[in-house]
Amino acid sequence: MHSSHSLLIRFLVGGTTLIVSISAYFSYQAARQITLEELRGRAFLEVQRGVDEIEEWLHVRKVEVQTLAQTSTVRSLDWSVAEPYLKSEVGRINEFFVFQIATPDGSYFNTMVGRSNKNIKDRDYFQKALAGKSNISDPFISRSTGIHLIAIATPIWSNSSQSRSPIGTFNGNVKVDHIVEVVNSLRYGKNSYAFALNSQGEAIVHPNSTLMSTLEKPAPSLLKIPDRNLNAIAQQMVKKQQGIQLMEIDGTKKYVAYVPLQEANWSVALVIPRQNIESRLQFLDFIALILGGLTVMMITVLWRVQAFEQAQLKKSKAAADTANHAKSEFLANISHELRTPLNGILGCAQILLRSKDLPEPQQYHVNIIEQCGSHLLTLINDILDLSKIEARKLELYPHDVHFPSFLQGIAEICQIRAEQKGILFVYESVSNLPTGVHVDVKRLRQVLLNLLGNAIKFTDEGKVTFKVEVIEQLPADGQTVKYRLSVEDTGIGITPAELGKIFLPFEQVGEKKRQTEGTGLGLAITRQLVQMMGSDIHVKSQIGQGSTFWFEIAIAEASQWVQSAMAASKRQIIGFEGSPRTILMVDDRWENRTVITNLLQPLGFNVVEAINGKEGLEKAIALKPDLIITDLFMPEMDGFELIQHLRHTPDIADVKIIVSSASVFETDQNRSLEAGGDTFLNKPVQLDELLHQLEFNLGLAWIYQQSQSEINSLAITSDRPSDKLTPPAPDVLQELLTLASKGNFNAILKLADQLEQTDTNLAPFANQLRQLARQFDEDLILNFLTQYEVKTA
Repeated sequence: MHSSHSLLIRFLVGGTTLIVSISAYFSYQAARQITLEELRGRAFLEVQRGVDEIEEWLHVRKVEVQTLAQTSTVRSLDWSVAEPYLKSEVGRINEFFVFQIATPDGSYFNTMVGRSNKNIKDRDYFQKALAGKSNISDPFISRSTGIHLIAIATPIWSNSSQSRSPIGTFNGNVKVDHIVEVVNSLRYGKNSYAFALNSQGEAIVHPNSTLMSTLEKPAPSLLKIPDRNLNAIAQQMVKKQQGIQLMEIDGTKKYVAYVPLQEANWSVALVIPRQNIESRLQFLDFIALILGGLTVMMITVLWRVQAFEQAQLKKSKAAADTANHAKSEFLANISHELRTPLNGILGCAQILLRSKDLPEPQQYHVNIIEQCGSHLLTLINDILDLSKIEARKLELYPHDVHFPSFLQGIAEICQIRAEQKGILFVYESVSNLPTGVHVDVKRLRQVLLNLLGNAIKFTDEGKVTFKVEVIEQLPADGQTVKYRLSVEDTGIGITPAELGKIFLPFEQVGEKKRQTEGTGLGLAITRQLVQMMGSDIHVKSQIGQGSTFWFEIAIAEASQWVQSAMAASKRQIIGFEGSPRTILMVDDRWENRTVITNLLQPLGFNVVEAINGKEGLEKAIALKPDLIITDLFMPEMDGFELIQHLRHTPDIADVKIIVSSASVFETDQNRSLEAGGDTFLNKPVQLDELLHQLEFNLGLAWIYQQSQSEINSLAITSDRPSDKLTPPAPDVLQELLTLASKGNFNAILKLADQLEQTDTNLAPFANQLRQLARQFDEDLILNFLTQYEVKTA
């Protein structure tokens, strides 16, 4: 009987091991392939980042050229009038090397030499501009200066509606230096490098100087070099293709990721040694090998102890659940019973304190009643939190949040408390924090503020340090990061005997006068909240030297935190009506600047950043923004001084100013508004409040995301003659369909702008196309364009 029982156990264990091993093998293969694709994707995104930065820079320069070309000064074609104006614009914009006006016969004037004896009618960018198309040339070397330049050319149109041809062309030449800087900044590990090609396959930027053009010799085209692999990549880049391929370059296997630009006929590529990408798989291979060996051992051991542990656990759990349920029920009931009379006490005390006829001695005693009642209310709230945790009725509600600004907001609040005590507060954080995370912000803030508040309370001299460190990137999904958050102080310290009691409810340690400042439940609740997050609080301390509290927590990254914040409203805002608005964001913390930039740029705002009041004033004078958002406490020039300077500068004295600060003092808020601020925005910034203040200060009319039914309704009503949209040419419709199928929303937005500038009759069609593109919904755009293609066929 015993032998049969043992045989059955061995059979089940062996069968289980086999099934687990087979499942683990296929899971490992799938995970390895997914990880490799993700690593390739990250390399591709590095190139896309550089391309996006170049695209944005070129687009801004192109808009500046187009704007200048439509001024009456340039349209006059009178160089004696235009020259001083354009020279001042070269100095003001500080991005252009030279501005140039050319007549249809190819003769031209520029801000470097005045009237030139040369002729540019054979230049491709001049011919395209004279044909009515704004364009960006391939880089070329100036014969007079030897500098690499790019010509951004646009037509000059007459004011007369009868003229259908440009009366001349206008172009601004910029140095290629910014393009070189961006391309050279692209890296993906050791020995990786980036390069860029023009429309002829010639190198714009390349680490190999022999492939670059000089005054003596032009650059060789990679389309004609003997290297077959580089030749193939160059052909793909010239054809404006994108992708990432593994091939042999310079005798070794390398990945080449390449992405084309839309604003110019160029393409950027990043060459990455194979090891830089695939070496990260070695850890996965090693883990798989270890897990394979451990699987057999773990199943064998667990099988034998499982039955015994389950029996013991059932007994212990039943006893603990009974005791905890009774205690939690009692705490919850007594807390609710106390709250009802306490609300009456606090209400009456507040009414009496507002009375003007109450004598000063009575005011003193009523104030004591109000303070004691508030302290008792805090104790009751802590008891309720504790009872909810123990009754397992308190749950975590994570959502997407901008992580750097969340941590910075906590640090700023605690810094103010530390300054009140005359001690130093230090916030240390890694530089590569993810932009967005998915976490229960309310409970994590409660944990951090409690630990930091205790550290400040028990520190009379020295400093309190708040550290955020990255421990590891968890391999489960590649998007979860493990952090260590620690609070270190130079306070009074905790004795070894007290260390064992600090996390118990209603236990307080330290001097008696400090114990009156709390309820004795803070650390107990804090520890249980951290345990609910899958971690625990650790502490080390030494009497007279200070204490360190820390915990480690795994937090998932949230790549779509901006969209999540937008979607929090009942109707999602995707833009605003009218011309683009420029916002100047002045803050010495990059975390605070980037949250505003990332929230407002997708809505169509042009956000410019400044790191202090001095730089903010300079940029405000140069740019004349529509609105300024400024912090209060900054180095060199603080927010108060900045506001005063702005209000005394004639050209920008009326600019709208939103003051944004984490200061809890009402005096600071009132002082900032008295200095000239229009409204006050608390940190951490809430999107709804930010949009509300922008709407109020700028008089904006928001554009909301449309549903499919609204799109269909628009398509039906547009059939009426009075409402019918004028479509572009069939080849443009086809180009739009291609871009939509690829999900290239940025290119669609830019093409919509070009359609509106080319022909005012296309403005309604372009406006509708922009609204759809800002929703980032590929199906909506395809449905709209396909219906229109059928109607115009």
